[in-house]
Amino acid sequence: MLIHEAARQAGLSKKAVRLYLSAGLLQPQVDARNGYHQFTGEDVQRLQQIRWLRQLGFSVQEIRAMLEDPSAAQYYILKRMTALREEKRRLDWRMTQLEQILEQDCLSPNSTALTPGPEPWHAPLPLDETDAYLIVSCFLGSLVQNVELNEYRRFLWQRLLKVVVTHQTPELAGLRDYIYSLTPEHAGQLFALCRRVVSEIAALPPRKMEEFCSRVLDDLGRNLNSSAGRLKRRYECFLRPSIRLFDAEACDILREFTPLFSEYQDRLQAYCDAMLHRLQQPENAALCARLTAAFGPEFSPEQIGSGQLTALYSLSLESGEVN
Repeated sequence: MLIHEAARQAGLSKKAVRLYLSAGLLQPQVDARNGYHQFTGEDVQRLQQIRWLRQLGFSVQEIRAMLEDPSAAQYYILKRMTALREEKRRLDWRMTQLEQILEQDCLSPNSTALTPGPEPWHAPLPLDETDAYLIVSCFLGSLVQNVELNEYRRFLWQRLLKVVVTHQTPELAGLRDYIYSLTPEHAGQLFALCRRVVSEIAALPPRKMEEFCSRVLDDLGRNLNSSAGRLKRRYECFLRPSIRLFDAEACDILREFTPLFSEYQDRLQAYCDAMLHRLQQPENAALCARLTAAFGPEFSPEQIGSGQLTALYSLSLESGEVN
């Protein structure tokens, strides 16, 4: 079918269809005889998807990213839901102010002026289960994805999200906002980096532990030479808030949710023990001093914990691509 018929069936204008064609959102075949696009039923379905996503407020760029990589759709949906929550909070504030004006008749000549209520955008948007879903999926995606959700696991998942939501701290709200501030490309790189950290530690055989820790420290030293400021920002905005997030209760739930988490924790403990042992060796004193100077005393051999030791591996993998 030609463009006018495809547009009609999809409920779009020809102008909109041409826009989506130029943006690369679909690629119907072209008739070599006349240069006209020939649309199929699948193309019409794609156009209907695009129309639907546009109605939900997604940009053309976001739609292209979701269509090219359906696994990224979760990130964009959660980001859009949070934006709508913020928009609703502002609209609710405006409605409240307008209702007070009506009730108190404060704009009439003989009335007392109304004192505006506190503006909601001066305080961080409270965390909810949407944010918790994003954060857990970001840090533990390779462990919790593709797990078959029976009724009990759904119960555990909701419990886990509620545990995360209880951490109503500015630091955790900043973590959420940092993730959402990234470009789609950088967000994808960040999620991939987190998946790599978890999956590689979970699969780490004991016989490779010393070699692995040595490589981490070598890579970390090189990254500190070239990008200490960027690594510090990544730690403060992204890694540090997560360290306090997965507390004992959250870990207990995750162990019940999937046996993979128990395996990951066992390997993680072995990795942390080996890393701590290496950092306490005299030959690494200079590196420890640099870590303490860059990230604070929590990275000294006397104070460093499992969260910081895991962060070291993540920072050793940084390539400079994610700002």
